[in-house]
Amino acid sequence: MSEALNLLRLQKLDTQIDKITRNLEEIERVLNDDRRVKQAKKALEKAETEAKKKKIELNQIEDKVEVQRIKRKTNQASLFSGKIKNPKELQDLQMESEALARYIAQLEDEQLEVMIAYETAVEAQETAHKDLEQTRGTVAEEHASLRGNQTRLNDDMERLSTQKNAVLQSILTESLSLYKKLRKEKRGIAVATVSEGGCSVCGQALTPADLQTIRTSSDFVFCPSCGRIIYGES
Repeated sequence: MSEALNLLRLQKLDTQIDKITRNLEEIERVLNDDRRVKQAKKALEKAETEAKKKKIELNQIEDKVEVQRIKRKTNQASLFSGKIKNPKELQDLQMESEALARYIAQLEDEQLEVMIAYETAVEAQETAHKDLEQTRGTVAEEHASLRGNQTRLNDDMERLSTQKNAVLQSILTESLSLYKKLRKEKRGIAVATVSEGGCSVCGQALTPADLQTIRTSSDFVFCPSCGRIIYGES
């Protein structure tokens, strides 16, 4: 078996190994990237903060309403107790009662608005919580599928590595160094094949002498254009 063919076999294995390596790296990146869950958590935290804020506002307005109701109740008790005989005091109490009633009505309107805002915030919080749980479920399903792919790819990697080690045993040290150098320089393709009388990678036509050498000699023939090793069937 020619040295060029051994290098071509090695290149095919390396190409597959490189592809698997990239896929494994991408799987690992996705598995470690919980950005969607973080975003959903952040949305829930924001919704929770808004709901707490509206709850505080509602409690405050409820307290205000209660205080004013107590004041009006006290006012009404004094007004109708019969203990106050002075017309001026009675008139003042009546005016105060009417003012309190208007103020309470105003506060109750504000209370209703805050209550609606609070209920809306609670609904948003519940929606954000459901979104977080759904996102966690989706990510978990995707990760389970990815881990299955990861296992299969690792099995493939082990099989290819075994095959690669077997091929390496038949390659000379100098040839392997040349292969690694070209593969690094030529974007992973160190060995090309003969295609329609030329280089399969760049298309450069090969001379009859080169084609003859490729068929009959163990010496390497290089593409005159791209510089890759050329392998052709004997």
